[in-house]
Amino acid sequence: MPNTLLTMEKANLFCGKTAADESNSNHLILAEMKLPMLDEQYVDHRAGGAPLAIEVDTIIARLEATFVLAGWTPQVAELFYSWGPNDNWFTAYGLVRDRASGDALQAVALLKGRLGRADPVNWRNGELQHWNYSIRSIVHYELVLADEGVYFWDFYSNTFIVGGIDRNAQTNAALVTGATNAAPIIISGVAAAPPA
Repeated sequence: MPNTLLTMEKANLFCGKTAADESNSNHLILAEMKLPMLDEQYVDHRAGGAPLAIEVDTIIARLEATFVLAGWTPQVAELFYSWGPNDNWFTAYGLVRDRASGDALQAVALLKGRLGRADPVNWRNGELQHWNYSIRSIVHYELVLADEGVYFWDFYSNTFIVGGIDRNAQTNAALVTGATNAAPIIISGVAAAPPA
């Protein structure tokens, strides 16, 4: 059976604190959201006797997520440059539609990072002003679709799970890092309260 078409229909974003605090819901003003891109970096290797070069992977680029909110949102803008532990968690929810069955699936993304950009765009008479934001310095990222983990990455435990496979287990074992597989915070498709 081929992959089915899954389309994103709606989204919500909670900035700071936890999703349980509904006063932080941005579902009425969220205009755009882009989850972090996973981008493996490569360098060219030109072997002395080879007629062609190859690419050698070196590292995965730093993560960054961006979003756009309509109008002014002081609760979000005030998270800029904060080291407060509750200020650095971001939880996004999405409604993803299975176009074959019609089922509504929940997508959840949990990020720990800093609000590194708060950019009010130009105001123009007769147009809705919005602010562009960026979550940078991301040290924790989880992405779940319909209770199935897609990505789990935690800087401090050195854990990187893709599709249920810990891609960093061999590295941790070889380097004797003492890292253990960290447990995802997202449980049953619902983002639990982030650790303090």
